[in-house]
Amino acid sequence: MVVSLFAAVTQRDKIPSYRIGEIKKKKATAVDFEFYRFEYFVTDIDHLKHPHRHDHFALFFVTSGQGAHLIDFKSYELKARRVFLIAPGQVHAWESFRGVKGFVLLFTKEFFTLTLQYKELRAYLFFNNIYRHAYLDLGRAEKTHLERLLLDVEQEHLHPRSYSQHIIRSYINIILFELSGVYEKAMPPTSENHVIDSRLRELETLVEKNFRKCHLVADYAAMLHVTPNYLNAICKKHKGKPAGEFIRDRIMLEARRLLTHSDRTITQIAYDLGFEDNSYFGRFFRKYGGMTPATFRENLYK
Repeated sequence: MVVSLFAAVTQRDKIPSYRIGEIKKKKATAVDFEFYRFEYFVTDIDHLKHPHRHDHFALFFVTSGQGAHLIDFKSYELKARRVFLIAPGQVHAWESFRGVKGFVLLFTKEFFTLTLQYKELRAYLFFNNIYRHAYLDLGRAEKTHLERLLLDVEQEHLHPRSYSQHIIRSYINIILFELSGVYEKAMPPTSENHVIDSRLRELETLVEKNFRKCHLVADYAAMLHVTPNYLNAICKKHKGKPAGEFIRDRIMLEARRLLTHSDRTITQIAYDLGFEDNSYFGRFFRKYGGMTPATFRENLYK
């Protein structure tokens, strides 16, 4: 497990969260869209080399160079034709850059929804589900096509016209739609039909919204108007794990985040995650994490 960089912020009350206007030199301005060349983006972002969140969506496209990107405890290589898509609230950090070139696209939900619907944005699997791949590797033709679209976005951004924002929003939707096709092709083939796929996406959204207070499969089955057995069956068939494990994975991820990035007591963390009994949280964490919360926190410094 990669923990050395993440341990650097354990004394803070919470993981810092940045707005678009604070990404470069921490300028706190009201910005809802930004576009950078990667080589410029990396020049003054020391604050982003520590774990942090964004309140916006981000696309990072590497066309050349090397480096490493840390996302939720895992380190991923920066290399040519690799795209990272980060949703609001995801924890990540930049570990290293060596001659990295490419493009960085940042936009808020509010920017996107001025002409498009938020439900369209959340329909993209790479933004709707933290449990899948953290990146996409493009083929040469796909890389060329994406680069051309991003150059068009850059042109509108650098030389704005009265209707440039409408054009940029349309380009963003096209880019995400194109990447969605690449993403779905990269997933293992399944036989899930549209109804089941829709149910699972709904479950993912509900878990993300409610995991702090709802821990039981029955809770989510009731929200979806299905039986717990049905929800377990479709999760096991199409995700390779029952619904209960899917829910527990999200709780464990947040528990590790809080133990790593905050100085809250274990009792406080247990309460934050909906455990009224601290000892129950300890047993839960040990059962599914292989050690107690205290041991996990102690190991951060080893």
